[in-house]
Amino acid sequence: MSLGDKLRSLRLKTKKTLHEQSKLLGVSMNSVYRWEHDLTVPRKPVLKILAELYSVPLDWLLSEDSSASLVSEVELHLLGMFRKLPDQSRFKVLGYVERMCIEDRNVEEYLY
Repeated sequence: MSLGDKLRSLRLKTKKTLHEQSKLLGVSMNSVYRWEHDLTVPRKPVLKILAELYSVPLDWLLSEDSSASLVSEVELHLLGMFRKLPDQSRFKVLGYVERMCIEDRNVEEYLY
């Protein structure tokens, strides 16, 4: 999947139009169109903003590996909510998930 395909897919998943995306990023609609059709590549600062906006790793966005898949919609939603939590709450969530994994599998293979 090309960078343009990924950008178009992410934009459509969030139900944004080219116009809305361009306004959000402070660029022209033509720029967004050209990125999504692999005619040009966004500058690095814009790529970082896009990765943060969609809660995806910058490495994934830039990867040309066709087997690289984005996390599921549920994982993406959870990650977005998790990133909004203060650090103390993040540790609580992590502890809770670790306990769930141990209880469900009765193993500690999920812990680092």
